[in-house]
Amino acid sequence: ARRRPHRIVTAARTMAGLRALLALTLTAAAAAGGMHYKPHDPVFIISNKVGPFNNPSETYQYYSLPFCRTAGKQKRHHHELGEYLVGDRKITSPYQVSFLDNVQWFLLCEKTLQPDEVKSFADAIEDDYYFEMFLEDLPMWGYIGEVEGEDLLLGHLETARRYLYPHLHFSIGYNVDQIVSVNVSTNPQRKVDITDDLMETDVSFSYSVEWVPKPELTWENRMSRYHDSRFLPGTFEIHWLSIINSFVLVLLLTAFLTIILMRVLKNDFTRYMDVEEDEMGEEESGWKLIHGDVFRFPNQTNLFAALVGAGGQLCCTTFLLLLCAITGFFRPTKRGAILTAMIVLYALTSFIGGVTSAR
Repeated sequence: ARRRPHRIVTAARTMAGLRALLALTLTAAAAAGGMHYKPHDPVFIISNKVGPFNNPSETYQYYSLPFCRTAGKQKRHHHELGEYLVGDRKITSPYQVSFLDNVQWFLLCEKTLQPDEVKSFADAIEDDYYFEMFLEDLPMWGYIGEVEGEDLLLGHLETARRYLYPHLHFSIGYNVDQIVSVNVSTNPQRKVDITDDLMETDVSFSYSVEWVPKPELTWENRMSRYHDSRFLPGTFEIHWLSIINSFVLVLLLTAFLTIILMRVLKNDFTRYMDVEEDEMGEEESGWKLIHGDVFRFPNQTNLFAALVGAGGQLCCTTFLLLLCAITGFFRPTKRGAILTAMIVLYALTSFIGGVTSAR
């Protein structure tokens, strides 16, 4: 009778653990299938970063430029390891969007830009800055502004005009109750001239929202449209013809060198077979001078073993990374997933480098 309360407490803890496990399972299943919305449910647009178009590795926080911000402290989103490595800095934006509610025009804020803020925008526009936002993990990009009157050869001239895009148009595609595509565009008709960076400039930041039905696009295939994206620089594209050309060229050069080496070795072996024993004392030349160094013990043994082990570990990491991506162990289209998987696999295959170096 004395042990009965202990059993009740144990059973209660077990039930609580099962409930927590079930909740986690349902949450993971819901995340795997995407979020489902009801009409008028809030949809959050995440601001990420800005940076020059011609140098995507140089990125800054979105609000490093004086855009409209919400009152108080803005919510920062959780970042995974791979997202930190690619420079993501996700933060909640003040854009108010609700599911299936079109917005013709909405004023985000009216702001008087000080001369230093105007100059920061002008410098960003001259460097072809773009911004990146997210909605349901779907990225979207757009330019901050444009330069008119620029010469292609001489670059920016004194007569060039710099314009800021204060209005953004969000086009969101949906399939039943899920978001499957997003796109953001600017309105050149509502641009603001910020050429004079020595005076204050009044800017009205605004946005509009359009919901577009996409019944042919499912949530599982929503990343397929980014495969043919032309916003990113062309240097990101894989030039298969150049790769095949280089591969064939390497094979041909290797074949030619092998044929030449085999002919030289064949002639030397033939000459050695024909000479007498007393004629073998002639001075050696050419490649035969290194025949004694092939099996000589190297000086920097530890460094050589470490390099061999690191090479073996990198080869195994690359093979396992490709295998995991092909088998669907992780989603390559997810932000930073490849970098995270690469670091984890490199850490897990460390024993291969140790074993290879020790041998």
